Amino acid sequence: MERVELPQLHEHPLIAFNRFAFSGCQVCSHFFSEFDVNAYGGYCCNELGCEEAVFHKECAKPLKEINHSFHPDHPLKLIIPTFPLKYSQPHICFCGRVFKVGYCCSLCDFKLDLECARRPEPLILLKNPYGHGHEHPLKLICDCEPYFGIRWEFCKVCVKGLDPVDPYYRCQECKEYSFHVDCVDFFPEAYHTSHPQHPLKSLRGQVPDYADKKCLLCEEEFGQLHHQFHHCDVCNFSICRECIRHPPPVNVQCLKTHEHQLHLVPRLIDFTCNACGMQGNRSPYFCLQCNFMIHRECIDLPRVININRHDHRVSYTPRLGHGEWKCKVCRKIVDGFYGAYSCSKCPTFAVHARCAMRTGVWDMVEREGTPEEEEEIAPYEVIDDNTIRHFSHDHNLQLNKDGMILSENTVCKACVFEISSEPFYICKHQQCDFILHEKCANLPRKKTPCVQQPAIHASHRFSLHISVCAL
Repeated sequence: MERVELPQLHEHPLIAFNRFAFSGCQVCSHFFSEFDVNAYGGYCCNELGCEEAVFHKECAKPLKEINHSFHPDHPLKLIIPTFPLKYSQPHICFCGRVFKVGYCCSLCDFKLDLECARRPEPLILLKNPYGHGHEHPLKLICDCEPYFGIRWEFCKVCVKGLDPVDPYYRCQECKEYSFHVDCVDFFPEAYHTSHPQHPLKSLRGQVPDYADKKCLLCEEEFGQLHHQFHHCDVCNFSICRECIRHPPPVNVQCLKTHEHQLHLVPRLIDFTCNACGMQGNRSPYFCLQCNFMIHRECIDLPRVININRHDHRVSYTPRLGHGEWKCKVCRKIVDGFYGAYSCSKCPTFAVHARCAMRTGVWDMVEREGTPEEEEEIAPYEVIDDNTIRHFSHDHNLQLNKDGMILSENTVCKACVFEISSEPFYICKHQQCDFILHEKCANLPRKKTPCVQQPAIHASHRFSLHISVCAL
């Protein structure tokens, strides 16, 4: 895997990825931002416990210097953050947002965050952005002077108040239409890459009765009174504010997933994902040549991982093949004609791709290209059919399944539970009272713990140790 050193942003090397990350870019979607910015490909950390460290490609490697029409008089230089990024000094963009990585003018007190810097060269005059209802152009006001009345104006897009010290767009003739610079992407009517046929209308609150209640692209649920979404009443097409702002790519090229380019199908459609075998009902990516369909979350699934339901690494395979497979996480049938995870050392082991990716099952570390741990050492040496030499004891142990009568309260030296009627191993040495349940004698020397929530030891191997007290 390609590794990139970006010491100003993160302490560990980063690896490139093509999958859709929903944790938000650490540079342009930190806790100061109003919106979480999903990453469709970029760089991520591959160290245990750093699964939230995700960066857009353009955020991880920004240009050192740019020219921008928001400040045409001087070039803008990159602000180099101090390490670690979360403790770096915050700055304020001319649009009012707080940021830590962006640009500034060395001659003026002008600063620009990466979000504004990536905007297409904006027109100072936006001619009729609404498509109807206002005949005058709107001008970008950068050097804002407070005057009576503006404190009571509201942005025509987000319906929030305008701050007199922040830049905004405003009609210079009738003084009626104003909106935040950050709302330039949210005009009441605008075309979108996933729906170029008709403009989408910006709506707020109640969803039309005939419309789906979730975003067609990401499944975010609509309905709250304050919730803004965008809708085409001709095609019954609705998407959320985040997908308007940061649309998923129309085409995706990922050779690890599929040999051909994949195309977004932005519509409600029932399908079975070829990568995970699970059902989907909206906006898959599709290959026309191969009749291949896939959830966007399943693009670029990791090849080799550790999960806490198995003692060996598991590898992704596009098809398990014929056989009766049962998922070791959810215990449901695994269709062998779709993608899943399997173990090269255990022929009957299989896990749904989605089950393997669950929080608390996978530790979020990709193992492809890294050496596997040493072969497992058996917990005992077999002497004969009924005798073993266990690593925890110096004498041979004999298997007993015939219900030998033991003294009251005899307990297993491993689990410290009563032996009861279960099969057990007992020391053949006359003066030794060492005894183990058969199942305890078979415990592996190393084990990956099973946890339900993410933890730093989610997939660390634990070694079995002998307790002096127990012996």
